Amino acid sequence: MSNLIAASVQRRVVGSATRKAVLLYMADKAADDGSGIWTSKANIARDLELSRRAVQIAIAELIRGGLVSEAGQRDCKHGYTVEYAILPEAVDKLVSTREQGSPRESHSRVTREPRSHDPVNQIHPNHPYNLTTTPEGWTGPVDNSDPQTRCLAAGGPGLCPASRAAITGTADVIDGWLREGIDLEADILPTIAKRTTQIRISPIRTWGYFTDAVRAARQARLRREADPRITAQHRFFADWINSDRYLPATAVTNTMARTLLRLSLVTVDRLTGRGVPIPHRKAGEDDAA
Repeated sequence: MSNLIAASVQRRVVGSATRKAVLLYMADKAADDGSGIWTSKANIARDLELSRRAVQIAIAELIRGGLVSEAGQRDCKHGYTVEYAILPEAVDKLVSTREQGSPRESHSRVTREPRSHDPVNQIHPNHPYNLTTTPEGWTGPVDNSDPQTRCLAAGGPGLCPASRAAITGTADVIDGWLREGIDLEADILPTIAKRTTQIRISPIRTWGYFTDAVRAARQARLRREADPRITAQHRFFADWINSDRYLPATAVTNTMARTLLRLSLVTVDRLTGRGVPIPHRKAGEDDAA
């Protein structure tokens, strides 16, 4: 997360509430130079409670406005995800929402408390402009092949800066998950994303907080994989729905959607996010697809 970019976006006129929400979400995933954003549009839509189409339009408008650029593609379980980058210089040029500008636009004054020799900066030490997600002495690109880096990137608002600062000291927990055979893509990242969608009162200080949940996710996945009722056709449609690949509105029949829900291969939220009508059972209709 880049507090620098997020704070700048907060104080800029972006032109619409949807575009601003998407840009703030992307800033939460970005490095301090604006790079390294590869969260899927489906995840953005679910987390922001927007339609996937609204997110697609917002990102396209941000790109046309020169605020965001496509930086490439990253492989994922279901194909690839587009990597984006925010252009901080372009964000800084937007009209400010504050009459006198933000700290990035004007230098803060240093004052003294009455009868005190200690200077007091007008900006609070925990103000976003005084924070950075980049470790001191860092000079190179982020290693996105590192499991902990991937886990940090999957975290949402519930993994606040205080949590991220503390949790990185417990990377051995993630190594333990991987040694147990827990899958990073299928079990760990989705679980972290799901459990950090809301801001928390108290920080998460160890990856161990997620241990029970990621183990449960693995067990549920193994049960699904071993379920003799699940055919190759079921898995094909489930993978298609759970991916970000184009899905025509008529590609999934009501019977197939109902079967996938019954087998816990997809969720109602995912079907809704992909534009698949939520099926209702008809009297006497079989679930066999």
